[in-house]
Amino acid sequence: MILSVPAFARITDYVGIWSMEPATWATLTSTVTHLDFATHFQQAQQPEPRAAAEMMPASNGSNIAIIKAQGMLMKSASSIGGTSTVQLRRDIRAAAADPNVSAILLAIDSPGGTASGTFDLAADVKAATKQKPVWAHIEDLGASAAYWIASQADRITANSPTALVGSIGTFQLVYDYSQASEQHGIRTFLFATGPLKGAGAMGTKITDEQAAYYQSLVNATQTEFDSAVMRGRGLSAKQLADVRHGGVMPATQAQDVGLIDAVQSLSKTLSEITKPRTTNRAARSAAPGFPQR
Repeated sequence: MILSVPAFARITDYVGIWSMEPATWATLTSTVTHLDFATHFQQAQQPEPRAAAEMMPASNGSNIAIIKAQGMLMKSASSIGGTSTVQLRRDIRAAAADPNVSAILLAIDSPGGTASGTFDLAADVKAATKQKPVWAHIEDLGASAAYWIASQADRITANSPTALVGSIGTFQLVYDYSQASEQHGIRTFLFATGPLKGAGAMGTKITDEQAAYYQSLVNATQTEFDSAVMRGRGLSAKQLADVRHGGVMPATQAQDVGLIDAVQSLSKTLSEITKPRTTNRAARSAAPGFPQR
């Protein structure tokens, strides 16, 4: 299947459900709010998808495909940075099918991004593990959608004790401007064919029914996120509930609760990934502090 990577983020790519570390989201929205879009788009270069595997010779004479997931993750390439999940899917599939690649390393430094595209990317990561070892190495930050992806790898390492991991959660932001409109003497009438049609329209009040509807969409996405993490990391529902608070945690704590397997340098991870596959799988259960389940 040929995946086409959009050259520029469409406005619809920025709305909907997100899975991103909260502090980064707040910074992103503040930046975008104060952005002079006319000047920005005049000066912006054509965004690159920014994935593309880097080949590193392995000790067994083959190659390790290093695929980078950096910055905000969304389906399209964005002028404000990040990585296209469509491009990541393309690179993972290519590396999995390449006979000259003996292992795949996902190099992650990301706060997460849109829920759209993440399910498919996570599925491709899991599929690739059926063909060859796939490890994820978190460099300082692996949160939300980025952690969802990492959880499908055979093994997860982080570069330092201060690396931040987790932020398992999803959200959608909807504004209710009805009171502001009323204060300016504006009355908004919405003529729709159902109670949910037109929900969130400028100047209208978000009803309890509409709020419940938005929450149900977020819950449905989170159910898929939860299932992927439990399957990928072997966590029970209770173990997941203990870490599914939406915030990140230091890598050492993440290791203690089973979200990652080890805190170690990138060079050590690269030296270990090409060891026999049975050793790779056994390493997880033997990792210090890894919970028994």
